[in-house]
Amino acid sequence: MDFGTLIFTKPERAITDVKYAEERGFTHAWIPDSHMIWGDTYACMALAAVNTKKIKLGTGVAIASNRIAPVTVHSIATINQLAPGRVILGFGTGHTGRRVMGLPPVKQAEFREQVRVIRELLRDGEATYNTEGLSRKIRYLHRDRRFINLDDKIPLYVAANGPKTLALAGEFGDGAITTGITDADRVGAVRKSLEAGASKVGRSADKMPIVSLTHICVLRPGEKTDSPRVKAMTGHWVMASFHAIAAGYARAGYLPEAVAEVYKAYEEYVAKMKTPPAERYLELHIGHCTYVAPLEQKYVTADTIAATTIIGSKEEVVERLRSMERAGLSQVFINPPMDGYNDCLDEISRDVIARM
Repeated sequence: MDFGTLIFTKPERAITDVKYAEERGFTHAWIPDSHMIWGDTYACMALAAVNTKKIKLGTGVAIASNRIAPVTVHSIATINQLAPGRVILGFGTGHTGRRVMGLPPVKQAEFREQVRVIRELLRDGEATYNTEGLSRKIRYLHRDRRFINLDDKIPLYVAANGPKTLALAGEFGDGAITTGITDADRVGAVRKSLEAGASKVGRSADKMPIVSLTHICVLRPGEKTDSPRVKAMTGHWVMASFHAIAAGYARAGYLPEAVAEVYKAYEEYVAKMKTPPAERYLELHIGHCTYVAPLEQKYVTADTIAATTIIGSKEEVVERLRSMERAGLSQVFINPPMDGYNDCLDEISRDVIARM
């Protein structure tokens, strides 16, 4: 199994954190594309590219509405000129990249069309591009001058959670990125949806890489799930899950019954936020995937941590990951807290990667 990590798109952190991850055995660094929360994806990827040697660099993930498809491909191909063969384009409909502006994810038909164009441009350097009521053949010029690099393959990983988008990943993608896989059964369900899309076009998704964005925490001997250290290492991920449900991106039903009362209390807290309902998205995502807002600390409990995070002793975590690997999961990429980032990577490197 490969191991990746989210990289915060802060320029100076992109220089140091990706190198730190590479030195500790992480195979992939995923750089998010959420412009209302963090810095610029491709600027940070460029800094990471010139300061590392072997770690693979992926957009985690580029959002369909943030750039037109030809610009998305030219951007990732520019990074591929700096780090040839080490680049992956992760591409999705948008969670925080759109919901922080109060917008829903890109609609399926539009997303499908962008994925088609991107697939053709990555493969051939040209495509039929439909825009503004026009249909035009487009082609990257001056490729011999190496402004961009499409000669070293750039895999396209489609971000998907639901069966329709997973099927689209199976149809067009070289891999799939999903969120929150914590057991082997979910891996099997994802593979089934990928295969449904692949079979429509005469492909097989049997060996297609599946990447899961999640989080891992290893308990120290005798440590409780809700110890201050564990809360510091996992709270941001717990609350990211709550934010996703409150924003309509995920369903509360996926949480176990033990968490129901805590989530109900969180809903009551959201309802009393200072921002009016029509602008609540401005307040809802404060700290998202980065830190825990002070008023949200109380929702980080032993039950909510266990419900959203792969957590346990070294042996328990490793066995859980191995069972998911046997089911077909190719990679886990974690979302460390911004504060305590190095400590988190050290722990995963020492207690998990070294044992897999």
